[in-house]
Amino acid sequence: MPKNKYRNAFFFFMLDWKKRAEARGKTFPNGMKDVQADQDCNKEWQNLTKQQKGLYEAMAKKDKVLAQGAPDKKTTLGESIKMLEEKEKEGERSMKEMEENIKITIDMAVNLNILPKIKFCFMHVNWFFATIVDNRVEYFPAEYALGVFSLENGIEDVHQVIVSSKIPLGYRREALETSQSGHQIPVEHEGGETDFTVMYAKLINFLEPRKLVNKFPPIYTLQSDIGPVQSLLAKLCDAAEQDVEQFKIYELETLFIHVAKEAYKARNDRQIKYIPAYAYHVFTRYTYIFETGFECPFHKYVERGSEYCSKSKLHQWAWTMCDEFCLPLGVKMQEGVHCPVKRDVAGLTNALINLNVEDNYQPAPESSTILSMTGVSEQHKWKASSRTYQDEIRRRHQSTPIAVIDYSAMGDTTDVPANESDNESLDKSGNISFDERRRRRNLMHYLNERRVQSSADSYADACASATVEDLIPNDCENFPPIGGRGVSCRANRVTKKAPLGRGSILLSKFMI
Repeated sequence: MPKNKYRNAFFFFMLDWKKRAEARGKTFPNGMKDVQADQDCNKEWQNLTKQQKGLYEAMAKKDKVLAQGAPDKKTTLGESIKMLEEKEKEGERSMKEMEENIKITIDMAVNLNILPKIKFCFMHVNWFFATIVDNRVEYFPAEYALGVFSLENGIEDVHQVIVSSKIPLGYRREALETSQSGHQIPVEHEGGETDFTVMYAKLINFLEPRKLVNKFPPIYTLQSDIGPVQSLLAKLCDAAEQDVEQFKIYELETLFIHVAKEAYKARNDRQIKYIPAYAYHVFTRYTYIFETGFECPFHKYVERGSEYCSKSKLHQWAWTMCDEFCLPLGVKMQEGVHCPVKRDVAGLTNALINLNVEDNYQPAPESSTILSMTGVSEQHKWKASSRTYQDEIRRRHQSTPIAVIDYSAMGDTTDVPANESDNESLDKSGNISFDERRRRRNLMHYLNERRVQSSADSYADACASATVEDLIPNDCENFPPIGGRGVSCRANRVTKKAPLGRGSILLSKFMI
């Protein structure tokens, strides 16, 4: 690999000496070779002091550093500082060019007294998601609108498109969240455009009649929307293989500043020195965001569509400009053109105040009403089911309270046989026999009845229903298996648990 060549101090001295010699009329047909062979040049170099030679040595040192390729410094995000500086300088040049072009346009219109007739192109873009490509933010468009505006006629024409192109892989979730929180345009909407080449052709056809000296007019948008507009135009030009430099994007706030400097001369409520600050504030007001009737066909039936629709945004910007400049420039304001149509709020309020509601309802006769499937009319149902507050309180007081009967406190009256002459169910002591108690308990269980039992009854019933296997402790319960032989046999056995409820404690004591 060849070494980087750099020039020494004598070379820079020869360049300086050559300029001074040519100024005296001396020529050098062979260029630097004749300068290097000239005796006067060599003699003057040798007679230079060390301090005089230091200037040329510094120039040679700087050239050496550049020739060796000094490493480019980067930011903490890995961005090239040199590239950022160049980008910043380019932005400053673009801003200066924009200021000069807008100023020339406004000054020319003022001199010719045609400022209200000058047409400007406004553009707004809604987007689905943003991504960073080559240290530049790119926006995927969802909708855009391009309109032609003049102070005399307001928004004259609008070109509006909803983009239905396929969302790239990995960005669908972000696109859905942006849509739900803003413009409400569905992802890959069926009624929109899908081909960016077709979109570019339609955009050119819209701008073609408005060219000035074979150049497209500048496109104005808010400072916060410059990124999405630039990204959209770049995407359209890439799809059509065209140069994006044919479009110039200017700030709408800057246009406001230059128009205000002329229009505010006729207004006493505005101060020219505050125009720049006012220009960046006036478009953030919520004066017209809820004015309906100017949305695109999609946002017309969407909640808060007038706030996010790109077409409606153009009208809001136009109304703001007209509200500030039409009267000072002698333009008569027209509803629906320079401002939204005013609603008669006072008349509506008076109408609501004077509204008189009369109850002239006359129920239809029951014979003429339509019967339901059960043969009962709706009017009869309404009459039968209606109950006043007094009727409801009276009904509650007349209701019978719930009676709770404690059979344990009444003795064994419930166990008396139905036929008292039937003495077969009684034992020698006159009490109900054990078998009779068991039969009656099974009968109550069959009839789904239940009564409060005493401790003696529970104990008797438990003993009556218990078997020998229930009274013998089970090894599986007292000594659970820990594995080994016989586990499967014991696990398959169905064990019966002691009955729950009152009497279970006595039964457990009996089992012990």
